[in-house]
Amino acid sequence: MEKMKWLSSIICGLLSAFTKQYGMIIAFVSMAVVFDWITGIIGEKAVGHPITSKKGTIGFWKKMALFAGLFFGFFLDYFIPYALTKININLPITGAVFGMIIGCYIVINECISICENIYKANPTILPQWVVKFLENTRDQIDKEREEKDHEDNRKRN
Repeated sequence: MEKMKWLSSIICGLLSAFTKQYGMIIAFVSMAVVFDWITGIIGEKAVGHPITSKKGTIGFWKKMALFAGLFFGFFLDYFIPYALTKININLPITGAVFGMIIGCYIVINECISICENIYKANPTILPQWVVKFLENTRDQIDKEREEKDHEDNRKRN
């Protein structure tokens, strides 16, 4: 038992040191992914759909793509400031900017999926305003991104 405490302390310490400011982002994204997975299974079972290995495999790889996107955001948090300092440009922003934005976006989308899964299992359990709030938040983020892309394309031409 003492060895387990010692080993878990080392593992937690290493993870804490390794993740730095990303620990909470990873934790929230992981919790959202797990909740989505659990509610997805509940929703499918509630309506009588079978859980197949093909569905599970597809779902697994979609979740891995979420984490790949998140870790790409972490990479950008380190790469962009490093590259810009090499050409003598200082960024006024420091910290986990890209990782935080991508992490928040993933959590919002997972929350929408969780609401859809809960609604599938029991349509009366979830207030409709919660679903609408999450959908509006996602739509606003997408709208701002589309406007920015349109503006960037106009500047290039």
